[in-house]
Amino acid sequence: MALMFSVLLVLVGAVPVLFFAGLIGWQVITLFQGGGWVPLPALLLFSDASLAFVPDLSWIWHASADSPPPLVWVLSRVHFALLPALAGLAIMAIGVRGVLIRRAAIRAQQKHHEDRLRRVQDYQRDDRPADTLDGRREPFFANLPRRRGIVAE
Repeated sequence: MALMFSVLLVLVGAVPVLFFAGLIGWQVITLFQGGGWVPLPALLLFSDASLAFVPDLSWIWHASADSPPPLVWVLSRVHFALLPALAGLAIMAIGVRGVLIRRAAIRAQQKHHEDRLRRVQDYQRDDRPADTLDGRREPFFANLPRRRGIVAE
């Protein structure tokens, strides 16, 4: 279940990254077809944009003449799909890390199981006689007297 959650995180994080790549691809295709570069600044998110693929977030904040100039400058220079794509990359990184951790745990568990089976098979194939009186190869401590603490004899 934890592995499925990690894979789901990778898929969820890939959505905004693919959206960003698709928009950049569309802008490049438009540029090569002669239409020119279509700017998509982050300022579009906070203005009344009529583009179908741009979510309308104008209710959060309207960029106007009294807006702080550095903020308007940054929002006019950064691609509007870059911030969600960066968040998607962070989510994907968390998911990939989880997948790698789960894969290492599964691999260690399989190795432990294979080692245990190999030891049993080695024990069963070994034809040499046992060195102990009861025929066991491993030490057996069930017949020893139980002692609690240090007892002087």
